[in-house]
Order: sequence, then structure tokens, then C-alpha cells
Amino acid sequence: VAEARMKENEVDVQVAHFTVDNQDISLWPRGEWANSPTDPVFSSSPDPQLLGKIDDVKTSVHMLKGRAENVSVFLRSEIRKLRNKLEDSHTELQMLNGTLRVSNAQIQLLNSKLKNANNQLQTLMRGWQELDDLNSQIPMLKQDLAKTGELKTKVEQLRKDLQTLGTSLSRQRYILEMASQDWKYFQGNFYYFSTKRKSWYSAEQFCTTRDSHLTSVTSAKEQEFLYKTAAGISYWIGLTKTGSSGTWHWIDGTLYIERENARFWAKGEPNNGYGNEHCVNLEKSSLMSWNDVNCDGELQFICKKNPKPLEMDQLD
Repeated sequence: VAEARMKENEVDVQVAHFTVDNQDISLWPRGEWANSPTDPVFSSSPDPQLLGKIDDVKTSVHMLKGRAENVSVFLRSEIRKLRNKLEDSHTELQMLNGTLRVSNAQIQLLNSKLKNANNQLQTLMRGWQELDDLNSQIPMLKQDLAKTGELKTKVEQLRKDLQTLGTSLSRQRYILEMASQDWKYFQGNFYYFSTKRKSWYSAEQFCTTRDSHLTSVTSAKEQEFLYKTAAGISYWIGLTKTGSSGTWHWIDGTLYIERENARFWAKGEPNNGYGNEHCVNLEKSSLMSWNDVNCDGELQFICKKNPKPLEMDQLD
């Protein structure tokens, strides 16, 4: 709204109003002068100065109208730009909403994974706690294991002792059984000193029927045991040879070693003094007590029994 005041010759000129509405300009008088026939504006002879002022106002109005049009065009352009920006913003908002939904889904997935990780962590922590508990029990378990080892050692020793005792009892029982049949025990072997006389061959046959042979001699201790038990009585032993040119050997297969066994011959023996003296007897109570005689002569005899493997286990 524009207002103009004009004064001429000290006469007040009333205000002329104009409005711009939808690009239309309206002028109207305002006040009483619009109805006053004496108002200079409506006088029959308009004042040139007033007319010039009116022209200036019209010019200003046209300028304002142009400016209003320019403003209107500018505002429409700005509105279009704002509308486009609003649409772009709406599109971006929708994209952001989609991104937000994806992010929310990812957050939920991460939360689920985090929950699972926490559960696994709790499980691991419980496992560590159990492991710590087990570790704390290790010293006690070691002590128990040591005690168990000691107990096992004692049990094993008792088992061995019982086995030894059982073996000893079995051996004693076997020895007693053999002793009841007139066998004498010495260093793992049994010896039977007969009371009847037989030839050397008959004596060997008798021994074999009792799982034995005429005795062999392998050591000075065995020789001493034999002659002391014989107590001066002559007994056949298992030493023989085949013919005059034969070599001496033990009938039970024991190896005859000349340099070791020579010490057990009586002085001057063997001499084959009466011929065919191919068998040997224990003649007197001495380490040097062997004598070669005829195998057909009848003498008491000594059988030697080597226990069977099972019997040996019982005797060892």
C-alpha cells in the first residue's frame, strides 16, 4: 500500500490509496475530499502540478506492478525449487528409512550374535571354572595316585609273597610225597638209593620205569652227597662205555668231561682189571670213589630223577 500526500498553495491534498491484488491496481480516494465538489482534484481545471503528481504515482504503480510480477515469478520459481527439494528430501527420507530398516535388521542380527557370544562366553567361563576346580584337585589326585601306587606295590609284593609261599608249599608237598616213596632231595634233584641188588642194565631199567636214570655226577657237592648217603655201600652209578675202546658217557645224556670228572676216580681207576669192566660203581666213602667193574655184577644202585617242567616250577 502506498500513500501520497500532496500540498499545493497551503491547500491539503487528500491521500490517494492504491492496492496491488492479483496484478490489478486500484486507486481510490480516502477521506471526505472524494465527495467534495470543491476538491481541487475534481475541479474543472485540474492543477498541472497535481496531474504531474498523479502521473508520478501511476509510474510508481507500474514499476511496483513490474516488481510484483518479478517477485511473483521469483516466488513461483523458489516454490518450485522448494517443492523439488521437498520431493528430493522425501525420496532421501524414504531411502534413509530403508537404510534404517536394514541397519535395524543388522543391529538385531548383531544383538543375536552378541547374545550367542555371551552365552558361549558364559559356557567358556563355566568350563574354565570347572578346569580350575579340576586343577585344584590334581594335587589330591596325585597323592591318591601315589597312595594307590604304594598300595599296588604292597599288593603286588603280597601276591609275590603268596606265590612264593604257594610255590614253597607245593615244593615241600612234592618233596614230602617223593620222600614217602624213599626218594631223597638234593639241589633240585631226587635220588633213590635202592636196597635190592641188580645188574647195571637191570638197575637202569628199574630207574627208567620211574622216570629216572642211574645217577650222573656233575659237581663235587653232588659227589659228596652221594658217597655220604651211600655210607660205604657200593652202588651203581650211570657212567658206562661201549666196549674196551669206547669212551665214558653218562646214561642220562649228561656230558662227561674228562678233566673235571677224573678227580672222582679211585686211585688207579679206571683200570679194566678183570676185563669187560665197562660200568662204574660208587665204591667207598670218598670223593675219589669211582671204580670200573663188570656190568653183570649185582649191586645196589642210585636212580636220579630230574623233575618235570611243572615240577621244576614248583621246586624253583
